Amino acid sequence: MASLLSALRDLLRGSWLRQGVWTVLDQALFAGANFLVNVLLARWLSPEAYGAFTVAFVVFLLAGTVHGGLLIEPMLVFGPERFKGRTGAYLRTLLRGHAGFALVAGAALGAVAAVSWALGHAALAAVFATLAVCQAGILALWMLRRACFVVSRPDWAAKAGALYLVLLVAGAVGFYRADALTGPVALGLMAAGSVVASVVLAARLGLFRARAEADVVREARAAHVEYGRWAAATGVLEWAQLAIPFLALPLFVGLEGSATLRALFNLAMPATQGFAALATLSLPVLVRARAAGAYGPTLRKLALAFLGLSGLYGLLVVLFGGPVVLWLYDGTYVATTGMLVCLALIPIAVAGANVLATAVRSAERPAAVFQARVWALGVTSTVVLGLTAAFGVVGALAGDVVMLLTEMGVLARPAREVGQEAAREAAPGAAVRDPDRLRVLVSAFACTPGEGSEGGVGWHTVRSLARHHDVTVVTYEGTRIYIEAELAERPVPGLTVEYVALPFERERHRVHGEPFASALVGQLHYVLWQAAAGRRARRLHRARPFDLAHHVTYVQYWAPSGLAGLGIPFVWGPVGGGEAAPPAFVDALEPEGARYERRRTAAQRLFERMPAVRRTARAADAAFATTEPTRARMEALGARGVEVRSAIGIPRDEADRLGALPAPDEGPARFVCVGRQIAWKGYRFAVEAFAAAAADPALDGAELWLVGDGPEHDRLRALAAARGVADRVRFWGQLSRAEVFDRLGEAHVLVQPSLHDSGGGVCLEALAAGRPVVGFALGGTVLHAPPEAARLVPAETPDAAVAALADAMVELAADPGLRRRLGAAGRRVVAERFVWDVRAADWADRYWAVAGRERPAAPAPAVPPVEIEEPALAWT
Repeated sequence: MASLLSALRDLLRGSWLRQGVWTVLDQALFAGANFLVNVLLARWLSPEAYGAFTVAFVVFLLAGTVHGGLLIEPMLVFGPERFKGRTGAYLRTLLRGHAGFALVAGAALGAVAAVSWALGHAALAAVFATLAVCQAGILALWMLRRACFVVSRPDWAAKAGALYLVLLVAGAVGFYRADALTGPVALGLMAAGSVVASVVLAARLGLFRARAEADVVREARAAHVEYGRWAAATGVLEWAQLAIPFLALPLFVGLEGSATLRALFNLAMPATQGFAALATLSLPVLVRARAAGAYGPTLRKLALAFLGLSGLYGLLVVLFGGPVVLWLYDGTYVATTGMLVCLALIPIAVAGANVLATAVRSAERPAAVFQARVWALGVTSTVVLGLTAAFGVVGALAGDVVMLLTEMGVLARPAREVGQEAAREAAPGAAVRDPDRLRVLVSAFACTPGEGSEGGVGWHTVRSLARHHDVTVVTYEGTRIYIEAELAERPVPGLTVEYVALPFERERHRVHGEPFASALVGQLHYVLWQAAAGRRARRLHRARPFDLAHHVTYVQYWAPSGLAGLGIPFVWGPVGGGEAAPPAFVDALEPEGARYERRRTAAQRLFERMPAVRRTARAADAAFATTEPTRARMEALGARGVEVRSAIGIPRDEADRLGALPAPDEGPARFVCVGRQIAWKGYRFAVEAFAAAAADPALDGAELWLVGDGPEHDRLRALAAARGVADRVRFWGQLSRAEVFDRLGEAHVLVQPSLHDSGGGVCLEALAAGRPVVGFALGGTVLHAPPEAARLVPAETPDAAVAALADAMVELAADPGLRRRLGAAGRRVVAERFVWDVRAADWADRYWAVAGRERPAAPAPAVPPVEIEEPALAWT
């Protein structure tokens, strides 16, 4: 009891009292103005004319519900904090959104008017046609009233309400005396009063001076689409909930049942509308309280205050409701004890539902409110109908109580989760952040310490970035055992890991990271995982907002990213996959390899058509491709200003270890290919080229080494035998990483004949070891083996490319000095461009620009680099 009284005292004291009074007054003025006009219209218009007005206005309320869900409710959530300091630009942006909505709504209402006219309902058509024109002004006032709450000035809204009331009532009386008051005229008066009040509010809010800024427009659009789709759908469900009892009663007890329900409901309406108004005030208050670390105490005070006021109101209804109903309606309607008890419970249940819904909305979780409305609508359409059929008006009132209690029960869990999140944020030290470090959210499905390829890209990216910024990575649950083992040995300050799995996964995938049986199943799993990762990302962002989001792996342009659409700057890539083997080379492959290439291209084109992929491309504030062909595909999807940039790197200690390898002897040249022996890696062309060059004296005693294994292994052995070089082509099979480095150290030249590699990490390893690269000028090889360190040849036809590759082999075999010059240049290239620490520092600098933040004048001291001792894993 003491807590309840304390909460009521806090509510009725200081700014809370002032804002609460203005809020209730604002609601009373607007509701009173519309109520008074409705009473006047009901008294002065013919039943047909008033019926047409009522039907059209109910349809308009549905449009208003959608408008409020898309614009007004998100404004109350995002305006107080997310757009703090940019309020003018934000509200100006929303006015533009309102104009677009009004055009669509006007067209829809105009179409309804045309249909009504065609069906012979002239009065209805006139009202709908008027609404098509007037709705823009009415909805503008609805939005600007609520904008006053964003800047904590409900008094402005109330004063505008008083102006609206005077204009509306004066106009209605004037037209009535002139015998010219009709439904369309009343709507015109509402629109005229709304426009005048809107202009006053827009001036107060400074919207005539404000300008819509590009970054605000982009951020607001993303935030409102993400939040508003749920809020609008929730509003439609709420509208249906309220309509069902009134539509059901005539079926069971006649129209007088609906009249009785409406008459009795008027007894509860002051409380329900008052709590709705206070909930509107509470929403931005809770948002600010959460930002200030005072969410829990503020919510408790609100809940106790709502409980106290609603309980008091319910007691008054039970004690005095019967006589009040008799007095209001002059004995036409009578309230029984059962009706009064239900009427007393409704304000209490409404207050509870409003508190829980406001708590959930303040954490930007409209989907939870939508789900509660779905459950409540299910109860309305089943339990309420049953109670109404059995007990008439009392059953309808009892059904409303059951419906509200259902909504409260469903909202209880997400409200509790929001409270727990807020408590974690308010914990000592939780809200402290370094102003010189951004909060970065990374999506890296593949993120495995000690691994090459995609897993290595993910891990080394986040590990290196954590030296410069606070990084949270969302990754696949199957990587947990590897990451936790690594972090137990070598912690990474500044890095937080969030693991995500799909609920239907088997343990061998979810726990141990075992790959899926087929590439198609794996790709579908990845797309579904991105959707789950997006949901986790939104929860994380709501709990502690990030400055920037970055999709890192998988490195493929034709799959969606769950980080797109968070409402914050989004970096996409570098991603690849847009490369394709030249058609002439596809025809030269074995049938199985050719089928793979065609299936790959078909799958890419199919996935490109996914709306989520196109949304990802359009959402990117900064987009990076690994190759020129991928850049073209990304731009075709809608990405803007795509840059070509490598996705891969090499750890500094690994580069140093490779750089320390001794130079190979000056004996016969040794060429080496490293990687999985699959068709598109092109090793058959390396064997062909070596066989063509083997007759040259420069290659006397030379060998070609193939390190790795795969489905092409037997074909490559057979090809070497068929070309007469079986004794000079050596197959090493699968080796550990340390053994691969040993082979690189003993070889003179790396051969990289890949047909469409987005990366080419082995090129970096060869260059770090001071070994030049020869290969095809295709895919990622071009980026990772620059001219000063390599000999890359055109790949237009297989025969010409093989001949050019053979010439390059001869050139390098014949000139040890050239090999040394190219190797020295390769070491410089790796040290300057491709060491992970260097790449991360570059990313860290770019983040400031992408996030729209000024980089600190003095760079923040980086977290000391983590020394990594790479495990001896098998090469993949």
